[in-house]
Amino acid sequence: KKIGPSSATYVAQSSCPTTCPLLGAGCYAESGRMALHTRRLAESSASVDELAREEADAIDTLSGRLPLRIHVVGDSTTSSAARRVAASVRRYVKRHGSSAWGYTHAWRDVPASAWRGVSMLASCESRADVDAAHARGYRAAIVVDEHRSDKRHDRDGVDVIPCPEQTRGARCIDCRLCWDPPAGAVIAFAAHGARAKTVRATVA
Repeated sequence: KKIGPSSATYVAQSSCPTTCPLLGAGCYAESGRMALHTRRLAESSASVDELAREEADAIDTLSGRLPLRIHVVGDSTTSSAARRVAASVRRYVKRHGSSAWGYTHAWRDVPASAWRGVSMLASCESRADVDAAHARGYRAAIVVDEHRSDKRHDRDGVDVIPCPEQTRGARCIDCRLCWDPPAGAVIAFAAHGARAKTVRATVA
């Protein structure tokens, strides 16, 4: 409902960085319907690079006619994994001129250049995170306790654009902000879902 008609990839949480503050503490992939996929994927014992190979191979089987949401659950925590997935995403986009986007908590370890131009936003929980992510060449998204406005505004020193899907009901395929965020702006997502209270405590 949020994304709209699109393709998407789902990868075992073992591909996520263990330093992710939301892992086991409010990650949206661990509750609701998403949890069904997450629990099934958790059965994998493959390494991060093996999972990246499987993800890339799966992307190569898709038509490329729809926008692609990368890593609805999962991540790429090594440069080699990111490069492999990015290469398959670039092939996907090239087939029919579609777009692709995703978010990563591995931005501290994987340079933005490994994504080779793919719109992969650094997932942040604080202004310090945003500053560090920008310094590493990433554009960023930040989780906040709640939206203070539905307009672009300064939030504690961060130039944020509240997620239009959350504030106005605009689907990702219609909004497209995360596909190519304005330079310097940070996309803000308010804590939501079954474990929103836990997330608010994390980002408070």
